Amino acid sequence: VDGAIYADEFQTMIDEHRISLVKHDPMLKAHVVMDLGWNDAMSIIVAQRAGSECRVIHYIEETHQTLDWYSNELRKLPFNWGKMWLPHDAVTKDYKTGKSAQEIMTAMGWSTEVIPIGEVEHGIRLGRMLFPRLWMNKETTGRLQECLKRYRRSINATTNQPGGPLHDEYSHGADAFRYLATIVDQLKNDNIRKRRIDDGYRGGDWMV
Repeated sequence: VDGAIYADEFQTMIDEHRISLVKHDPMLKAHVVMDLGWNDAMSIIVAQRAGSECRVIHYIEETHQTLDWYSNELRKLPFNWGKMWLPHDAVTKDYKTGKSAQEIMTAMGWSTEVIPIGEVEHGIRLGRMLFPRLWMNKETTGRLQECLKRYRRSINATTNQPGGPLHDEYSHGADAFRYLATIVDQLKNDNIRKRRIDDGYRGGDWMV
């Protein structure tokens, strides 16, 4: 589409077959990255990190659902859960409940972290840097793929020059992707045991 922000990066992913059957690895932590919404879409990326690779293994997008609904949908997945990363507005307390989104998710058993507020254009640059390391499960991330393909800038009708990113039905998934790009190097696989592979390995030997 005109003004597509990640057009070249997304096409390279397609050309390199990095949108494929990327299954979850039970030996790696599955981390949750959220963009909060009610009338606007709530967008949730589930990602794993293996070395320098970032693997997006699941995506959820819905509107007008409560946080416990999203928590239940996530808990249905057979993943080895790591941290839940929430946007900066997750610390704002709701006047109806007196609790923040972070407090609610923590009470439901999630290990939560808040992503510091950042400048949108900086997040887009981080997103571009993430693409070469990115793999996506084509079976469970179709909507996110659409969001990244159609995330675009406004175009000035007079000068035909691009402006800032549009806030539309595709921007929420793209916002969650920006948040993922911001914290991708903080995704850890703590307490995961790895098989020791070397010339002297004889089986049955593990290390933490």
